[in-house]
Order: sequence, then structure tokens, then C-alpha cells
Amino acid sequence: MTNASNTALEPVLDDLSFTRLKIPRLIKYELLEAVKGVTFTPEQFYKYQEINIDNPSEHLYAMTDTAMKIHGFLWAEQNALDRSLFINTFSISKAYWGKGKAIDKVIPFLDDLRKKTKAPRVFWCSTNKRFFLKHGFKESKICLMEYVSPETAA
Repeated sequence: MTNASNTALEPVLDDLSFTRLKIPRLIKYELLEAVKGVTFTPEQFYKYQEINIDNPSEHLYAMTDTAMKIHGFLWAEQNALDRSLFINTFSISKAYWGKGKAIDKVIPFLDDLRKKTKAPRVFWCSTNKRFFLKHGFKESKICLMEYVSPETAA
């Protein structure tokens, strides 16, 4: 089999688009469970999203193909005071990872969302700093800190 035929069988990231999602349970458990470092369960995520579905500060988008099948999602929240966007979660099916190319699809979308919401900046908490630096993100002056009380440290 030639490289051209192999490429034709692989999913094409350009075929995906972002669609505002009003039914959070359409997101498969696997996409939620694949996110590293989250402190909530898929069920907690669904319930939170359902409660906040009409909250203008909540932004839940699915990455869908032309048949409207969901292959990924992005969840952002907007700070009410300074309008900054905070990316809480992004997940995409492994078939679309493409050695980090998925982020190249997300960046233009985030820029459009930032303009649409009049957000002065976008923050993204990540466990993979080097990856984001390679893709044009910069370290924020704000440092994320976590307090763990002695009772919960165990």
C-alpha cells in the first residue's frame, strides 16, 4: 500500500468544525476520561453543563465531522469581571491527534471565540507546558498554585 492510500484512510482534521453544544451528554465518556488531570467525573461534568447550558459565560463546543458525529470537545468559561476566557477542557479522539496538529485547529477557533466574546486574553491550564510553548503559547505572568490542607494531603 502506498503512502497516499494510507493517508486517504486516516481521518482528516480539516473535516472537523466547532459546533456549539447544548446537549452535553452527546460527548462520549471516552473523550471525558481521556483528559489528564481533571478533578471531576464524567457524570459531574454532564450535570454541571446541564445546569449551566444557558449561562452566557459557559462555552461548550463539540468538534464534529460533516455527518455531525462528535470527535472532540472544548469547554471554556469566561470571567465575569475582566472577560478573560479560561479553557477548562479540550479533548479529541486519538485518531485526530496527528502529532499535535489538533491544536492548530483549536487556535484559530479560540481567536474567533476571543473576538466574539470580547475577551482580552485566553488562559489554558495544562499539564504539558512544552507542547503549548511549541505552538505559540507563552507562559503567563500568573502562576497557578494549589493549596492542599494537611487533612486532604493523604
